[in-house]
Amino acid sequence: MLATAAAQPPRGAEWSYEMKWDGYRAIVGVRGSDVHISSRRGNDLTARYPELQPLGAAVPVDDVVLDGEMVVLDDHGRPSFHEIQRHERAATLMCFDVLRVDGRDVTALPWRERRALLERLALSGPTWQTPQVVEGDADLALETARRLGLEGIVAKRVDSPYRPGTRTTSWQKVKLSNRQELVVGGWLPGEGRLAGTVGSLLVGYHEAPGGPLRYAGRVGSGLDDAERDALKDGLVGRPTSPFADPPPRLAGPVWVEPDVVAEVRFTEWTPDGLLRQPVFLGLRADKDPADVVRE
Repeated sequence: MLATAAAQPPRGAEWSYEMKWDGYRAIVGVRGSDVHISSRRGNDLTARYPELQPLGAAVPVDDVVLDGEMVVLDDHGRPSFHEIQRHERAATLMCFDVLRVDGRDVTALPWRERRALLERLALSGPTWQTPQVVEGDADLALETARRLGLEGIVAKRVDSPYRPGTRTTSWQKVKLSNRQELVVGGWLPGEGRLAGTVGSLLVGYHEAPGGPLRYAGRVGSGLDDAERDALKDGLVGRPTSPFADPPPRLAGPVWVEPDVVAEVRFTEWTPDGLLRQPVFLGLRADKDPADVVRE
């Protein structure tokens, strides 16, 4: 189940609010002592996060499926998107929903009942947590997210069932800074010290899921040398631009297949639909490029 972007959170007693964690979405299944982790796109992540295997002994039922976010906390205890990509320290699963309990599918239950089931599991350990929620007070949730330096909040209707794979307004995400997932459609070679590698990425978004790819600008700030080299080697080239509106007057663009998603921070959108002062934050292997739209 996926959240719809909103500029302001919905308000009222029928809404609950959670912190928006800066990591990778994960579906975690535990059967007996076996722990299986998959991404939102269905990729098997089990081997990537061996630190989560002890969860199998901590779950008090024989068969459970959890929804959550894999994060890596920095020295201040805040989730860091940069650190989850490096994964040099243990990741933590932030559990926020439960889809099956003791073999019973509970997705049809309203959020409040699923939340009660999740809390009864009492999942709190060295690499897993069940963060608290705020009910009925959007301003308190926003204030908490700002104080903790988090990305934003997610509002959820307390009566909403869980609809796997569906983007819905029953869940709404509100970001505290301008961040956007964007599809990489090409790159420009660097100059000077960066000659021979990626100078900046050419990025865009779909007007609607699966629709034409629109050019949103180029981003070079935030890329380190290792990332530039890895992108040059890893992006798959193509002879023509993947953008419906290819940008003019670019010096030597290298076009690539639009199958890689980057996370970018920026100050604002310009009137002609380009990013102002974009900064590369990292790649999103957990996101389907076809689903990337302007938020």
